[in-house]
Amino acid sequence: CSTWGNFHFKNFDGDIFYFPGVCNYIFTSNCKSPYEDFNIQIRRTMVANATMITHVIMKLEGAVIELTRSSVLLDGKPVQMPYSHMGVLMERSNNYLKVSSKLGLTCLWNEEDALLVELDKKFANQTCGLCGDFNGIPTFSEFYSGKAKLTPIQFGNKHKMDGPTEQCADPILPAIPMNCSAEFASICATVLTSKAFTSCNALVNVQDYIDTCIQDLCHCDSSMADFCMCNTFAEYSRQCAHAGGHPLNWRTSELCPKLCPFNMQYHECGSPCPDSCSNPERSELCEDHCTDGCVCPPGKLISCSSLLAKTTRMVFDDINGAGCIPRKECHCTYEGETYAPGASFSSKCRSCTCAGGEWSCVTQSCPGTCSIEGGSHISTFDEKYYSFFGDCSYVLTKLCDSNEFTVLGDIHKCGLSDTETCLKGIAVSLSGGQTVSPKCRHPTLCRETNVTIFRPTSFFIILQTNIGLQLQIQLVPLMQVFIDLDPSHKGQTCGLCGNFNDVQTDDFKTTSGIIEGTSAAFGNTWKTRADCPDAKNTFEDPCTLSIQNDQYAQHWCGLLSDTKGVFAECHSTVNPEVYQKNCMFDTCNCEKSEDCMCAALSSYVRACAAKGVLLTGWRSKACTKYTTLCPKSLKYTYNVDSCQPTCRSLSEPDVTCSVEFVQVDGCTCMNGTYMDDSGKCVPASSCPCYYKGTPLSSGEVIHDNGVVCLKKYLYINKWLLLHFPWLFSLSVCVHPMVYIDCGNATTDVVGAGCQKSCQTLDMECYKTRCVSGCVCPHNQVLDGKGGCIAPEDCPCVHNGNFYSPGESIRVGCNNCTCRNRKWHCSQEPCLETCSVYGDGHYTTFDGKRFDFEGDCEYVLVQNYCGQQSMNHGTFRVITENIPCGTTGTTCSKSIKVFLENYELVLSDGHSDVIQRTPGGKMPFQIRSMGIYTVVDTTIGVILMWDKKTSIFIKLTPSFQGHVCGLCGNYDGNGNNDFTTRSQSVVGNVLEFANSWKVSSSCPNANRTRDPCTANPYRKAWAQKQCSIITSAVFAKCHSQIEPNEYYQACVDDACACDTGGDCECFCTAVAAYAQACNELDICISWRTPSICPLFCDYYNPQGECEWHYKPCGAPCMKTCKNPSGKCLHELRGLEGCYPNCPKNKPYFDEETMTCVANCGC
Repeated sequence: CSTWGNFHFKNFDGDIFYFPGVCNYIFTSNCKSPYEDFNIQIRRTMVANATMITHVIMKLEGAVIELTRSSVLLDGKPVQMPYSHMGVLMERSNNYLKVSSKLGLTCLWNEEDALLVELDKKFANQTCGLCGDFNGIPTFSEFYSGKAKLTPIQFGNKHKMDGPTEQCADPILPAIPMNCSAEFASICATVLTSKAFTSCNALVNVQDYIDTCIQDLCHCDSSMADFCMCNTFAEYSRQCAHAGGHPLNWRTSELCPKLCPFNMQYHECGSPCPDSCSNPERSELCEDHCTDGCVCPPGKLISCSSLLAKTTRMVFDDINGAGCIPRKECHCTYEGETYAPGASFSSKCRSCTCAGGEWSCVTQSCPGTCSIEGGSHISTFDEKYYSFFGDCSYVLTKLCDSNEFTVLGDIHKCGLSDTETCLKGIAVSLSGGQTVSPKCRHPTLCRETNVTIFRPTSFFIILQTNIGLQLQIQLVPLMQVFIDLDPSHKGQTCGLCGNFNDVQTDDFKTTSGIIEGTSAAFGNTWKTRADCPDAKNTFEDPCTLSIQNDQYAQHWCGLLSDTKGVFAECHSTVNPEVYQKNCMFDTCNCEKSEDCMCAALSSYVRACAAKGVLLTGWRSKACTKYTTLCPKSLKYTYNVDSCQPTCRSLSEPDVTCSVEFVQVDGCTCMNGTYMDDSGKCVPASSCPCYYKGTPLSSGEVIHDNGVVCLKKYLYINKWLLLHFPWLFSLSVCVHPMVYIDCGNATTDVVGAGCQKSCQTLDMECYKTRCVSGCVCPHNQVLDGKGGCIAPEDCPCVHNGNFYSPGESIRVGCNNCTCRNRKWHCSQEPCLETCSVYGDGHYTTFDGKRFDFEGDCEYVLVQNYCGQQSMNHGTFRVITENIPCGTTGTTCSKSIKVFLENYELVLSDGHSDVIQRTPGGKMPFQIRSMGIYTVVDTTIGVILMWDKKTSIFIKLTPSFQGHVCGLCGNYDGNGNNDFTTRSQSVVGNVLEFANSWKVSSSCPNANRTRDPCTANPYRKAWAQKQCSIITSAVFAKCHSQIEPNEYYQACVDDACACDTGGDCECFCTAVAAYAQACNELDICISWRTPSICPLFCDYYNPQGECEWHYKPCGAPCMKTCKNPSGKCLHELRGLEGCYPNCPKNKPYFDEETMTCVANCGC
């Protein structure tokens, strides 16, 4: 529906009429619906016998938008465009001010005479106003009242909407000058039937517009004649484009000229989706018809031969706002900074150069870092984060196939709860024999053949080896360890620190050859002692136990994510999310809350330092007391990255000066003083002399004739694992075990200290003396149940369950058989899944989880990645959130799949297939599976959609490393999943996700508030409802998939859905965890009549019982859309309502939801 020129209107049903009203009128409204989704009102005024639209007032989704030529107001407050709010986007598009709503409405105003509204067909028969009733029948019933026919004036007056104190007069039809039409007929007809409108004349009746053109010229003041005439020509062009035509450029320098900024050109049928530097492929996804406006020129011919003509591609420079430029001249962006073509930046292990708006990056092989923080939080060499609450000695890292080095960690309970664990000790075994523990008697230096141990500050000990292994042991305020390993050891390590192969998804792979599902199951396989208890999965949140602890943790740990705080400088480099989460847990969990909180903050500071961002001054805001605890002769320093002045360095070269390490903080000597062997800082005159490492008293003389033999000072106990306690107090053993008495044993007997169990059979023995106690006879091992067993009879273990030799299990899409304690698995390539559900909860193909809420359209996954593969791509999947609730939470999603020349649209619970260009066979197979719509494609892409907010995308392995988008790059390494459209890897989720917007004019998303903080009254209800995920209902799945992330996402969504639909948000979040369990063949029947019920009986004909709920239904059914009952890809059955179709009606008709004998056409 549109209005233009001097009071001309064209309604939804095609009627063109003249109504010269200058009051406030309802243009169109959703009046015949129980709830009015939209209401648009307009007001005109006269300017020199020509009309202008001065006000447009719109009520959309409960928000009031007021448009004038000088301002845009939302609920009475001015906004800057582009602006997005609750599914309504306001932007400038070509020459128009455009307002679009996700409910299916688009409004275009040229800020002069013309307003156009496009409505989705779902509003047919539901509208009122000057635009009519949208029933598809011209004149009826707009221009009838009963049987009486209405004039346009009478029809228009029905829709007048005066203000509270306004009394606007009805219009009077003006007199038309005599013989006017003959004067202007030829002018109007000549232009509207010219060559520029040839294609339009066949689509849109031109005579109506010739008549309105003549009418305008007759009414117009002579000074405004051009303006009046041009308005109708422009409207005819718009109507032509709306009908699918392509009007040519009818404007000239004399006829209705238009000027464009920069080097842009005016086109009557230009793309409304211009390519830009930030999205050079925007036009590929354009679904709107062409519009008039300023566009970039087509490009310049740069080479020409008899076979090939090559042109430069012009795109709009939206980064610098410099008009149209060749794509190769586009600048790049990284962390908010702009880089010219050819410019580069370097970060640790990566250097990138800008080329044509994209980054070309080279990755260097860099050391890996594994850390144990807070006594339970572990980050592997491949940066997989997990928490493990053990109570034993564990292998942190070792070389799988050699004993060149082994790092052991003592993790023990140190509080009342099972989750209060502390790191109590570290031991390092080198070359199978020399075992050192970083405990120096002297604070400055301890040396052994291939080990150097020193304390750069009072807070840290550094252990440096000559085999590429370095340990940083933090002592203040808690013991934490950071293990740096040279990249030459990549892919060769085992232990709690993972396998260091740049793939996060297999970090839980055990020596038995299988990937464990939970951290507890994985951690238990790396115990070094058979008598330790197994760690258990725990789902408790200690912050729920104490309001005071929670408030304390919220305040201090919140400093990490404060965008204006002391840690903000590092946010773009190191995401503080996981550190804040660990900080909250530890601060609430520890008895000494401040120590644990400060240890967590210092962990983030160290992570930033490792990436090259040095933070100072943070202890002025928190943890100040540690800066005042330095001894008198020492001072606190934030960043220490080199050797410190010691008395030894005055007499002999300081070997620690050649050791490079990540900056640490702590107490160091003041300027001009040197640390002696007792740890005091003294002036140089008070230092002793050293000779070959030996301190000499003042005045002592040494004669070195080559035969003087000095006692070697050795401050490292080569076998310092004696601090691992192993005491058996009982001398009576249960059969079949026997007692070993070390007092009567021979020297080669180690006794109970090295008693193996089935679980520790592959562990080396790190004991160095005999320990009395009970052992299994005849080289047998403990079976874990109190008995002894031959090693070859040991079971295999997976996720805490035991399997006898010969038993088989299914892991992913492979079958694994237990043989000789090892799993032997088939090597079938499995489909990987990217999932998006609820209020923006994403899990990439490589298992990286993140939350992002944006109102634009985004690329979920595509194989058009980088300029090299731009011409070789085959598919794109686009998603758009439909928000609701005062927090803007997502209530539904629409998905678009572009494949070959087809487009599939999934929206409002329905699927539509659009053929974009003629030819080709439809590459989609669409079928219903319970509550899901499943889309199979011929190229190995599968979509599962629950018709609401959950989308699961599966890809075959052929796409590994060849896709991009919000779902990551599917190369196994989750660390580089935040790759932007310009091919840079960033740490900020907003920078990453915003780069994948389809339209660069859509405003960037900003991080929303925590919904439970915004709606605290909903938090208790949310936690109570979502606790089903951690309850016994899902107990079978807890050992396979840790539920904590799903529980937290559920709580967030249940808090966010505050204006209806709260149960829907909760149910979707629980269903996401159930689906993850289902992927592992664990079928959970969790729905009840009171918890998220599915009323399958709704589909049953009266008196019949054909439909039933199935938590894991049939994987492939005979349906009218798939009569063969064979699917392109076999999937596990999905939950939902399923019919039991009888033999005489074997096909399920998805349109009528009934079983039928024949499907028809």
